Amino acid sequence: MSGSNKEIAERYEIAFAAEDVDTMAEVCDPDVVDHNADADQKPGFAGFKENFVAGIGTFTDLQLDLQHVIGEGDLVATHWTISGTQQKEFFGIPATGRRVTAGGMNVYRLAGGRITDMWTQWDALGLKTQLEAPDS
Repeated sequence: MSGSNKEIAERYEIAFAAEDVDTMAEVCDPDVVDHNADADQKPGFAGFKENFVAGIGTFTDLQLDLQHVIGEGDLVATHWTISGTQQKEFFGIPATGRRVTAGGMNVYRLAGGRITDMWTQWDALGLKTQLEAPDS
């Protein structure tokens, strides 16, 4: 894999928003550690992919605003906002058809041109609040 660690992390972010599992697999090590994984998630990219694929189509017309990509050594941090329209159940909330926005940050560790570890912090409560807001 060629490209700087920052370019690889940016490529992953864009692929995530585009629900492009093939590109995500290219930039992730098969044994990638998702440090925010649910307890029942299988290890490695295979487990991440299984959970990710189950959610494909939950938010249509996804738009990514990648605000910052900062790298030093083997670590890259990204700061982003993502928007989309809910079309499938999420957080146990049935599809609302609402357009929502959430912000967050990721930190990636890379080795050999691939992501080996990932940590995510995002405004899940803010997104849930948008989905549960009463109709006006």
